[in-house]
This record gives sequence, C-alpha cells and structure tokens, in this order.
Amino acid sequence: MRKHLSLPSLFILALIILFTGDIHSQVYEASLCTKEGNTALPSLIKKGIIPELTWWGSWHLGTYVCDWSTSYLKATGKGPDVPPDTGEDAPDRLNDYEMAHEKWSCMYSVWSAMDGNTATAWCEGKKDEGVGEILIIKADISRPVRIWSGLGANDKLYMANNRPQKIRVTVMQAREAKMIIGQYAEAIEYKNITVLASHEVELKDINGWQPLPLPAHKRMSFSSVSEHGEPVIKQEDSTLIALEILSVYRGTKYNDTCISEVSNMPIKK
Repeated sequence: MRKHLSLPSLFILALIILFTGDIHSQVYEASLCTKEGNTALPSLIKKGIIPELTWWGSWHLGTYVCDWSTSYLKATGKGPDVPPDTGEDAPDRLNDYEMAHEKWSCMYSVWSAMDGNTATAWCEGKKDEGVGEILIIKADISRPVRIWSGLGANDKLYMANNRPQKIRVTVMQAREAKMIIGQYAEAIEYKNITVLASHEVELKDINGWQPLPLPAHKRMSFSSVSEHGEPVIKQEDSTLIALEILSVYRGTKYNDTCISEVSNMPIKK
C-alpha cells in the first residue's frame, strides 16, 4: 500500500527543493574570455569618466574582466580536458573543470596582473607592440604601489616578450561602489569612475618589482552601499589605476607586451 506524505512533510520537501534545487544546477557555469576587450576605454578616460566596471576577482572572468583592458592575448597551449560524466563525483569534477577552463581562457587577462602571482601576466592582444593599449588595476592610491613589468615567470620568457618602457599612469576614483553577493563570491560594482590625475613614468627594464610613482591627486566624495543597504566598501577600495603603454623594450622572440603584477601588497619572498 502506497503511503502518502503528510502536509508538513510536503512543505519541508518543497523547501528542500526550493533552496537546493537539482544538483546539476549547482555546477559552476564558466564565463570564458572570448570578448575582444573594452575598446571604449581610451575615449572614456580622455573624457574623464568611466560609467561602470564590475570586479568579481577570480570568478565570472569572461563576463567582466574583459572590460578592464582594451585588449588581451588569447590563451595559449592546451586547455583542461573535459572529465567523463560518470560516477557519483561527476558534478564535482565538472565543477572543477568549468573553473579551470575559465581561468585557462583568461590566462592573459587583467586578472593575471592582480592575482598575486608574478609568473602570470596581462599581455595585450594587438598584432603590433601594443602602444596605446590600456589596462585598469584595482589599488589603494593612498599607499605606495609596485609594478612587475614584463612576463616574470623566468628570465628567458621575460626577455622573449616586450616590456613597457614608458607608460601613462592615471589614477581614478569611483564616486559610488556597490557590493553584490553571488553564489560563489562577492563582487564590487564601481560607478562613475572619475579621473583624478595622470602623468608619464619610465620603467626600468628589470625582471622584478619596482616602484610605480603615482601623480599628485585629490580624493573625491564617495558613497558605498550593498545589496542589503549596508555601507561595506571603504574609500580606499574605490580607487583604480589605468596604465597606458607609450613605448616598449622589444622582446627577442615575441611582439606581445606584458605586465605581470601591479599591487599594494607586500612582496612575497
């Protein structure tokens, strides 16, 4: 004889389905870096304001991080293999694959210039040496900033690729920032990103950290809200730096200009 669920049991089951859903729906959906980059950045910076940028860190890279530079080199080498769709751990293996595939496709995006790893790098994606290309970096402009120019994985790769020689450094501040709470991570949505000041800097041709001098500037008013109405983003987290390539040290083999890292973080030994 078939037993029927009581109303309280049905209610609990409905809640479980509502809040957990099908296990396959929980698999991370990769956002691959397939866009060409944000070609509007030069004109927006010249006008003095970028309307909006969103930063998810190492999540949803292809959807958002491509907007943080005018171009980027497409991924090289072989991507991760698709796992077999069998076994109880198939969803977990698929989840790992989706994340790895996303990061592989974005290996030369701006994310690689802010991931704390000097062996990875943003590389511009133009057929020439990339003069005029721009990338935008999250950094606290009230503190000293460092840059590791070139592809810093090793000396051979450093010399093989172009390194920026002269760059234009522009400091900017969002007038408003909003915290977005996602399934896997939290994001910051920057609005009305306003140019504060800029100047030119000549970098040394060294495979290592060097100071990145910032132009003198004055901070602007700033407001922060989150999805729940709480001001959670501090003013020092509202500032950004745009770097424009003006000239390069030519590589011995490749014509791609790279920047490994730009950071306020202490140097890792």
